Amino acid sequence: MTNASERLSLLLNRFLKKTITSEELCELSSLLDGVSEQEISIVLKKIYDKASVPTFFADKLPSEHILEQILQRTEDSNMSVNAPAKKIRPLLMKLTAAAAVIGLVVGFFIFPSKNQQPNSQHISSIQNNDGDILPGGNRATLKMSNGTTIVLTNSPNGILAQYGSMAVKKLADGQLAFDAGSSTTENHQSNGWNTISTPRGGQYQLTLSDGSKVWLNAESSLKFPSQFIGNERRVELVGEAYFEVAKNRKQTFKVMSKQMEIQVLGTHFNLSDYDSQGTSKTTLVSGSIKIRRGTQVHLLKPGQQAVLNKDKELTLLDHVDIESEIAWKNGLFLFKDASIQHVMEQIARWYDIEVVYQKNHSKKLLNGSVSRTVRLSALMEMLAYTGVEYEIQGKKVFIKN
Repeated sequence: MTNASERLSLLLNRFLKKTITSEELCELSSLLDGVSEQEISIVLKKIYDKASVPTFFADKLPSEHILEQILQRTEDSNMSVNAPAKKIRPLLMKLTAAAAVIGLVVGFFIFPSKNQQPNSQHISSIQNNDGDILPGGNRATLKMSNGTTIVLTNSPNGILAQYGSMAVKKLADGQLAFDAGSSTTENHQSNGWNTISTPRGGQYQLTLSDGSKVWLNAESSLKFPSQFIGNERRVELVGEAYFEVAKNRKQTFKVMSKQMEIQVLGTHFNLSDYDSQGTSKTTLVSGSIKIRRGTQVHLLKPGQQAVLNKDKELTLLDHVDIESEIAWKNGLFLFKDASIQHVMEQIARWYDIEVVYQKNHSKKLLNGSVSRTVRLSALMEMLAYTGVEYEIQGKKVFIKN
């Protein structure tokens, strides 16, 4: 590295740690005018390598996207910067513009803390006082087998319903459990089918009576019995859910969707079967599952995905990107070479908005990671960095290109 590059590295580190002085900020701005884009790239890459950012983007990210990640990781800190705020934005623009010269792919990043979960205070996708739209949150309705309906969103923690030895408990915000207690398969007077449903902009976690855990994504529903009786554990899904099935070799676990049957003993997998998608996808994380549609049967291994396309053909894909498929469960939007339509479909479902395309769909592919806890305006600003032109009017987002 040249002396200028070493000085640039020092000042950039101070800038990102928010310890830079006003004089050093001016010096940094001047350095950027005299250092080549290649030198900026090298400096940013070295800072990026020390930032403990997951490596699956490392071979694809140009400098501007590395910069976006680094900046976001420092923006969330509580340290104050010793420099006038009005000088920072032009500096960011200059850094991004310089780094963009060597950019190769389109990307956007608001990088959250590890395993960050959606903020439970964001209980609905509504407009804030400033007109911004908040993200979705823990919202669901439980319809019991006896006809009772419970709105889980605002229900207190504790036992919500009880009959016999069966107790329905709200464990925490966004978590519900069916506790069979000391019930036996012979005592099934309290057994019946229940349905938990999430709206657009909602999600919920459910623990079934056998200990299996289910995470429901937005606009989804799960039909399940209070207790599993006999040699089969059977549930019915509409929408998307992630399953962690408790092992029980005496009771096969079956998930029925509109288009497929999934049979497991004990495993982790994700099933996405929205009507609007036109395709159904089952992704296996661990264990093994059997996918059945009519006479078509596939046995999946970890890392594989079964896809039922619009022509109702069932195909098996190897080495799928599991992290992208289950990102929603971990509080993230995660896109890799995704179309604008695919991106906006997920955004619309989580923020409960309508998307209107004013021109033919762009063929641009997007890559990036965004926390599902950010407001709509912040997310759309990240998309704007990729060249997406948009306008928000109430609960409609117009995509202009």
